[in-house]
Parts: sequence; C-alpha cells; structure tokens
Amino acid sequence: MAYCPNCGKRTTGIQHFCASCGAAQPVITDNGRYTHPNYQQGYNYEHFTTENKGLAIISYIGFLSIVSYFAAPKTSQYARFHAVQGLNLFLLECILSLTNSIFRGMFFWAWPVKSIVSGCAGLMGVGLLILAILGIISASRGEMKQLPVVSSIKIVKQ
Repeated sequence: MAYCPNCGKRTTGIQHFCASCGAAQPVITDNGRYTHPNYQQGYNYEHFTTENKGLAIISYIGFLSIVSYFAAPKTSQYARFHAVQGLNLFLLECILSLTNSIFRGMFFWAWPVKSIVSGCAGLMGVGLLILAILGIISASRGEMKQLPVVSSIKIVKQ
C-alpha cells in the first residue's frame, strides 16, 4: 500500500504523480533507500520508520490511538498505517464493551444468559488484546503488517 505524502490518499505505488493532488510520489530504490523530490537523495527507509516509531507503537494502546491518529504526519505512510489500524482496533474494543453492557442490561433478570454474554465478551476482549500486542510488535520492528481481523473490518479508512 502506498499513500501520497502530500494529501494522504491511497496510490497504486507505481505511479509517479498522485491522481488526486498531482504531487510527485516517493520511490523506494533497489537498495532500499527512500527517495522523493522533496527529500534529500538517498533518504534511508530505516530512518523513515524510526522517526515515527513512537507514534506507531502508542497507536495500539487504547484511547492513545486517537492521539496518534491526529498527531501522525500525513507524509509518513508508516505512522498513518499504524494510527488507522490502532484506531480501528480501539473502536472495535469500544463496540464490544458497549454491546456487552447493553446485553447485560437487557438480561439483568437471567443470570445464566448474563454470565454467557460476559464470558463471550471476555474471550473477545482477550482476542483484541492479542491483536494489540501483535500490532505493537509489528510497529516496533518497523513493519507494516495488517492485523487479521482489523484489516477486514475498517471503521476508519486511510
């Protein structure tokens, strides 16, 4: 996935100019160096990921995903990718919590149903926690791996 460093819209990754704003697109050369007309020649890809690694990591820590979503620069595909993915994960956690509260309120009189709903919500919460840990590991390694469930359910798009 490639994104325009100027406007943040998704591009094909092989086009030289953004179809939306017309800005020149970055190119990763064969030796792994990041080049762009607005950056110095030979810009190192490792530097490109490490300068926003902190934002990428906190994207998976609950409500801090909102902070990283608004603080991530549009020119950093790496930070934006993790910010959007972390925000989608946080919104899934909020939906799970809200749904659990609603069902527990509806079945306040039936303790077996309430116990089953709480148990299922707890298992799903553990699954979302595991996804958050996988996201933190991916962000700390400088990778842009999509999380299994979050990549198919996109509440917030890039």
